Amino acid sequence: MEHLTPSVLKDLLQKATGESQHVVAVNIDIRGFSAFCERVESADLVVFIKQVYEKLVDGYFPNARFVKPTGDGLLIVIPYRKETVKEITGNTLEACTRVHNEFPSFCTGEEMISFRVPQKIGIGLSRGAASRIVANGLTVDYSGRVLNLASRLMNLARPSGIVFDAGFVQMLPTEIRSTFSRSKVWLWGIAEHDPIDIYYSKAYGTKIPAMFRKRLDVRKWHTQKKTIIFSLLESEEKKDHLWLTPLEREPADPSEITVVVKIPKSGAMWIVSNESYVYEQVAGEPRIRFDLSPLTKELRKLGFAGADRCKFSISYPR
Repeated sequence: MEHLTPSVLKDLLQKATGESQHVVAVNIDIRGFSAFCERVESADLVVFIKQVYEKLVDGYFPNARFVKPTGDGLLIVIPYRKETVKEITGNTLEACTRVHNEFPSFCTGEEMISFRVPQKIGIGLSRGAASRIVANGLTVDYSGRVLNLASRLMNLARPSGIVFDAGFVQMLPTEIRSTFSRSKVWLWGIAEHDPIDIYYSKAYGTKIPAMFRKRLDVRKWHTQKKTIIFSLLESEEKKDHLWLTPLEREPADPSEITVVVKIPKSGAMWIVSNESYVYEQVAGEPRIRFDLSPLTKELRKLGFAGADRCKFSISYPR
């Protein structure tokens, strides 16, 4: 069986032509996938990925014209025409809603899967014109703003959920549109000077980080980092689960404080929910008070025990 080696790709690109096409781009990310890879054998990883990919392609997006693995998820491209735009956009969002709701049961009953698997996904959708690269009648790849936007929106869908742009929502029935919340966001490389309108699944617990709600290209941000050895046992024994850390500067807008936690050992990363910390001033000194209970629960789900090194990154406008 021929693989897409550099020489095969080079041959295809020499014969490639480009064409413009209107598409719906769906970017799906399996949350917690990096940590999952660290705790399972490669054979089990293949079984899980095969199960997820087959479910997505066969069960939810059978009309996809192009599918590309992204390492921890899938990029799915579905072309449309003027006659089919409403049907395609509506069906795609309905499929994404079912994927989000049913993802935790994707592996239920699968005899080869006897290990814990990720339970959350983030989905970004966009629609518009894209460039299709074609060679020998085969689609080599797609490129264009619509694909980049779907990727950026997927990254906003945290800790899980669905996010799509306003151009997508124009084609949706009012009853579907009303189940999503609207917001304006700035995105690096997409909307740095002027915001774009997006819709997100607030009912699924999706929370758009504050740093994306104000113009990015004119603000100055300060980031401070701190590493702590986080002990699950000690944290569970503490009654208040609190951790205090002073801020090096006073934030211009405390509501925009963004906290990211990384576990270098596993590659796992979380954008900390605003409900998990409180900004306060004590004797004129700014600081953040963290509730580490959610972090404890997440680490337990991922199978960690004992002590792990945690890197906190705290960013805020100054």
